[in-house]
Amino acid sequence: MKNKKLFILPFLITLLFNNIVSAQNGNPSAAGSSEDGVKSVLCGGVERWAVKVLVDAAAAQVNYTPLPTTIDSLINIPTTPSTSAPRMAGKEFQSYVFTCNITVKKNEDDNDYHLVLKSGSETMIGEVPDPVCSAAASSVHVNEFISARNWVNAHIGTGAVSNVNIAPVDVTGVSFVDVPHGQTGAAPNQMEIHPILGLRFSTATGLNETGNDTPAFTVSVNPSVFSESAGFHITSDRGLSGKFRLELFSVSGDRVRDLDLPAATGKEINYTFTRAGLAGGMYIYRLRNNGSIFYEGRIMIR
Repeated sequence: MKNKKLFILPFLITLLFNNIVSAQNGNPSAAGSSEDGVKSVLCGGVERWAVKVLVDAAAAQVNYTPLPTTIDSLINIPTTPSTSAPRMAGKEFQSYVFTCNITVKKNEDDNDYHLVLKSGSETMIGEVPDPVCSAAASSVHVNEFISARNWVNAHIGTGAVSNVNIAPVDVTGVSFVDVPHGQTGAAPNQMEIHPILGLRFSTATGLNETGNDTPAFTVSVNPSVFSESAGFHITSDRGLSGKFRLELFSVSGDRVRDLDLPAATGKEINYTFTRAGLAGGMYIYRLRNNGSIFYEGRIMIR
């Protein structure tokens, strides 16, 4: 029995080590899965991630003047899904804008916001990349990712919402052909809008509709380009409560600051951020309330 234990122990240690290495290298089989298929637990996606966040070699050739269309038109485009193809000619070189309803919002394991877009009985997926993931942070479209996520946070919610109930929206973004892996709301041809670059209510009737109890935060940073310090001002008409944190990320995706913010005074928080030895350059900040992300933005240190 003693000899068997001595044989099993090195085997278990080796197996554990291999699983850790595989997960760190983004091996989906080791990283875990969700109901939407196998995903990496690391920041950013696994398959064709550069295409998804518009940092691939052909991204500059995309037509970013959105072409008006419909979900019906997009989901009937013939496609050939691939896990490794470069940007697909005739399929992924155009941005679009169309009106639809958002019915589901999920937070993916790769940190994207996953939205189910619906028109009539037809659905397709739209996704907004996490702007602090290194490739997304380096994209020239990072401000659009940030703006779209803040819109979702304000009007849908910061967590998963299985029954979104807001007015119709106009969605703007670039077409992308995914591979089938059981995604919620997937189109029959696997066409998606990935990334979403803009969201807005289609009519004025939706401007004040949120469909949930998420506080409508307003955040300003003055100045947003600074040498030594900047003031963060956070307000909400519904009042502020709980714990607030500021996280700061470099464009390589490293978290360089993680700070508790002062308690709210009524409906506002004022905080002075100092660079404290940070190198000059662009940084992306993330604000949390009781652990949930409610706002993201960008600052520049000279």
